[in-house]
Formats: sequence, structure tokens, C-alpha cells
Amino acid sequence: MSSQVSNVLEAGRIYRSIGAIPPDLLRADIYRAWERSHLQGANPHTLQAESLSSLDTERLLEKHSYLINAVRPYFRILSQAAGRERHTVMLSNHEAILLDVIGDEQTIDGPEPFPLPGTLLSEAVAGANGIGTTLAEENYTEIVAAEHFIDGFYPFTCQGTPLRNDKGEIVGVFSISVRNPDAGQRLKEILLCASHGIEAEFLVTSLEKDVRHVLASNPDDYQPLENLRQDIIQAHQTTRLQLEIISRMVAVNTVDYAMQLLQQAEKSIQIFRRRAKVWRDLASLERGIPQVLILTDVVQDLVDLLSTEAAIRKVEVVMHFSEPVMIFADLKSLSRQMLSYFLYAFESANKGGIVEVELVTILHSELVQVSFHSIPGLNISQSDVTSYIFTIPIGKNGL
Repeated sequence: MSSQVSNVLEAGRIYRSIGAIPPDLLRADIYRAWERSHLQGANPHTLQAESLSSLDTERLLEKHSYLINAVRPYFRILSQAAGRERHTVMLSNHEAILLDVIGDEQTIDGPEPFPLPGTLLSEAVAGANGIGTTLAEENYTEIVAAEHFIDGFYPFTCQGTPLRNDKGEIVGVFSISVRNPDAGQRLKEILLCASHGIEAEFLVTSLEKDVRHVLASNPDDYQPLENLRQDIIQAHQTTRLQLEIISRMVAVNTVDYAMQLLQQAEKSIQIFRRRAKVWRDLASLERGIPQVLILTDVVQDLVDLLSTEAAIRKVEVVMHFSEPVMIFADLKSLSRQMLSYFLYAFESANKGGIVEVELVTILHSELVQVSFHSIPGLNISQSDVTSYIFTIPIGKNGL
């Protein structure tokens, strides 16, 4: 028996004997969880968590259907990664009430009761656990066996991570429980990556609302923005399929290669987040707050967002700048303006053409000149080049 397990068991014995929690025998986050559980009145001898009534559970699930639907594909991915291990994958809302659970048949339908939708898993009710403690800590948590506060959860190693919406608010917890602690370590990275994929699904829903708003308010801009939205969503769907493949590899212990692919999937999700942010700036009809911007980064983000559009049109984008150019401007208005120039330039270049983007700081004027040169793909001559040029003030202080 490892020293950590011995320490936790001894901490439990002391607590049940005299009600004291020895901090030197528990990991710091587990000590905090036990202390919160104790102060809120959780009963360590409880064998099964409390639940809502059937009617209240039904109403709760209906209220959170959007969350359940967004998470469900990732339930399958994580459960598949667990393979033959005894496990459950769980989703709770922001109040630690269980919304959905899947797992192997023996765990879900076996003789030992396992929490079902409607179960209350806050620390106040169920003590330290993979859902309630994750919400209290607002971060990834792992609780191994006897580190759980109540007796009924001892057989499990639980890992949980918070799910945040596009505003950064915690809307729930994505969690997995396994009987084998070693399996938990194998599943940690895919749990975290899948949670980021779920958060990307929330962004997909927000983008859909945004584009409907554009259609109602500014229909002339709708089609280009809808094309870009479809591009970034398709890229995200590809990442989700990649996670499906990774989960199968983890299930059969092809872990090293799966971890390499998982890093690629995580990177793809982060790219999706960045592209979604750029898209939302483009779709916004509001003016932003002027701020210091790196113009070269703004251009690069737009080129990245337009990469699929450029590939479809068979247009090559060439950028002529080597050093960052600082400006003071409204990012939303600037992004919309530059998108228009890019689309004009793409039209002029046509198939096989080149669009050159050049940034030049005009000396003694505190202006940056942005030029889009469209060079058609066939019968190139100097007269075929079309240029779109506009200027941006650097700012009052000459940044």
C-alpha cells in the first residue's frame, strides 16, 4: 500500500474519531475539499448521494437539453477511450446536479448503486467528489478512492473538469469515474481535450445565433460571413472525428501515438477558438473600443480565416511585411473593412491569381498604408494588376 493511500486512510480514521482534518496527510486540494465538506455538513458515512424527485429531474433535463446535446458526442468518445475498464462518464450542471451518465453495463446496471440523473453531487451533500469539488475549485480535479469524503464513493477514482460557455461562465462539469486508478491517468488528457471540444461546441451554437442576427440586420454581408462560418465549423467537425480515432487507440493501449494525435487535436481546437473570435468581430455590428493593435497580427488572422476561401478560389495570398506594425484602432471596424478589401481582391485575382498584401508606414505622417494588389492568374501584365489601398492612423502618440 503506497504512503499516499496510507496517509489518506489515516486522515479518514482521525476525522471519524475526533472530527479533525490533518492537513499534513492530504493533498492541498483534497484538504480544502474535506474542510468545505465538513463545514457544510456532509455526512462521511453516507453510502449513496441524495437525488431530486422524478418530476424535478425531468424538468431539469429539459431545461439543460442544450448542454446535454452538446456533450453527448464527447460522452461516447471518452467512454470508448475507457475500453473494458469499469467506468462512468458524467455531466452535471453548474449546481453539481447530475444531468447525464453513461458507462459499462456492470457499473451502470450492476448491484452496486451508481448516481443517476438528478443526483445531488455538491460538496455540501456528497462531500469531496469529482463534480462538486471541481465546481468548488473551478479547475480540473482528481479524487482517488478514499480521498472521497463519503464512504459510498471509495471504489472510484474520479476526474472532473469545468465546462465554460463563450462568456467564460462555468455551466457544468464533465467527469469520468474509473475503478482502476491507473486507467484514470491514461484518460486524463483525452478528458481535458474533449472538454475543450465541448466548449467549442458552445461556440458553434453562438456563431449560428450571430449569423442569423447578421441576416436580419445586414443581409448584404450575410453570404461571405456564412461561408466563413461553415469553413471553421467543418474544420472543428474534423477535429471531433479525430478525437473518435484517438479514443479507439487509447482503448487498446496505443497510448504514445494517440497522445501525439491528441496534441494535434488540442491545437486544432485552439485554432478554432481563435478563428471563431475573429469571425465574431467580423459579424458584430457594434463599434469596438479603440486600442493598441498589432496590424500584422490582424492581417495574419484574416488570412488564416480566409484560407479555405482562398483555396477554393485558387488564389495565393502573399504578405509583404517582416516586422510588427503597431496601430491604435477599433478592431471590429478595422476587421470588417479589411475583410471587404480581401474579398474585392480575391474577385479581381480570380482563379490562379495572387493577392499581395503590403503594409507601409508613411514617414512623418503617423499613417500606415495597407495595399492589396490583385494579380490575375492568366495573361499577367502590369496593366492587369488591380490595387486597393487605404490608410490607418497610427495613433495620437505615434505608437
